[in-house]
Amino acid sequence: MGTLLEYALIQVFHNFGALLVVGLSGYGFQVALRHQTPRTLALFVMLAWLAQGLTGATFGWVTYRSDHRLPDIHGIALGALMIKISCVCGGVGLMAAFLRWGTSWSASRRMAIWTGSTVLACLALTAAAFLRWFS
Repeated sequence: MGTLLEYALIQVFHNFGALLVVGLSGYGFQVALRHQTPRTLALFVMLAWLAQGLTGATFGWVTYRSDHRLPDIHGIALGALMIKISCVCGGVGLMAAFLRWGTSWSASRRMAIWTGSTVLACLALTAAAFLRWFS
């Protein structure tokens, strides 16, 4: 029962992290359409991306700790996991770049960053469904 409770709690944090990544990235896109996006928003989006990566890895850690092996996934589920990991890495990279250099970028480059984060967030959310149902 303890492991199931751990999985459920991790899933709650993972789901709210997905909500934040999609919502805040989309909001950043809307703000960037009108004017300069605040750096604090980029920081929150980067933290949400990091939370996605951490909670995702925690699923594997709980399985390894309780079953002494990593989750047995293959085929479509493994591909979906690789997509999710790539989206997290890309999202963190985009937000880190924005935090470092974004104030000196043109409006179109800033828009590209927020578009990229929004697309990656939607792609990760879509891949999550395939990971869930094909594993």
